[in-house]
Amino acid sequence: MNDLVFFHSTRRVVFGANALDRLAAIAKEFGCTRPILVVDGFFLGGEIVTRASAALQAGTGSVPRAVGVPTHEPTSDTIAVVAGELAAADPDMIVAIGGGSAMDTAKVARMLLPNPGPVEGIAGFGKTLRPHASLFVCVPTTAGTGSEVSESAIASKSGSDVKLIFRSPEMTAAIALLDPALSVSCPPTVTAQSGYDAVTHAVEAYVSNASSIMTDPYALEAMRLLATWLPVAYREPGNLEARGFCLIASCQAAIAFNSANLGLAHAFAAPLGALHHVAHGLGNALALPIVTAFNEPRMGAKAGAIAAAFAAPSAADAMSRLRQTVGLDLSLDRYVPDAEAREKVAQAAMRSGQVRMNPRLASIDDARKMLESMRVPTGGERPVFAE
Repeated sequence: MNDLVFFHSTRRVVFGANALDRLAAIAKEFGCTRPILVVDGFFLGGEIVTRASAALQAGTGSVPRAVGVPTHEPTSDTIAVVAGELAAADPDMIVAIGGGSAMDTAKVARMLLPNPGPVEGIAGFGKTLRPHASLFVCVPTTAGTGSEVSESAIASKSGSDVKLIFRSPEMTAAIALLDPALSVSCPPTVTAQSGYDAVTHAVEAYVSNASSIMTDPYALEAMRLLATWLPVAYREPGNLEARGFCLIASCQAAIAFNSANLGLAHAFAAPLGALHHVAHGLGNALALPIVTAFNEPRMGAKAGAIAAAFAAPSAADAMSRLRQTVGLDLSLDRYVPDAEAREKVAQAAMRSGQVRMNPRLASIDDARKMLESMRVPTGGERPVFAE
């Protein structure tokens, strides 16, 4: 057995239909009196914020303020604005509600309170950050990012194409509250993209060079659940059972990658987002089938386990079929206009720390070939990496 290190700093995961209403009991349990909501701006004035506010008022005796976060991926500017709102409120309970953007914004903004300075000042790995005394609760409204249980967050540096990566156990929510009823309003495209992001987390964590006996069960079970239930959630948005299993799978996949890290598909997805504003889940969908075909010769028995989880002839077949099933079998040319732009993506991808976690070492020429392959939809067929 190989040496391993397993990270998991979220203390509690709460799951259930209408679990949002449990905020009242949670607030009372911890004696909180000054709550604040950080929410996806799309929800301001809507039912989710109304319910959360009522529950927090019942639990704390105070009416919480709701701070809206722009729906695009976090930037250093928006994080700084939210940090200012939090500082002014001096909260003892912070509840983040939304997709990965809202949760990541809240995670980083909260860390700026005891670690003042520019947003970039707390970016990076291995930094010792002072904790904040507030109770932090994350409530995902999509099943994909797993931000509610991960120690990391990503944001763009405003005015540039630089991606800032943050990681600290102090950043993690104390409580992840999973309510499948909150995701039924997700459009099919959002369900597909966020769900494929969760699939990519599970697959890449499972085959990562840092995978272990602790992370593999989470990653494999996440794959099994997503193979069955993501297509159902995509076809039937109101199916609470499907939504619930996808939320659990997303959470499991994030617990896995929090320790095992990710791989080459995420290395591509980051510059696709930074340079061409490709949604993160879509970036993973463009990359994962061909990356899996590239990796298969180094995946050993895990290739068969992935294929079995998705009832497919091979791991690469599985990723291609699922992508087509959820409407994400698209051409890279829609988003990256020419060879010069593809070269910039290739160069940026190879600078990612995730490259060394990939089970097969990739060269810049390999990256170029994979990007070329991404230009042609597979039609659900097995992608083939041209050596």
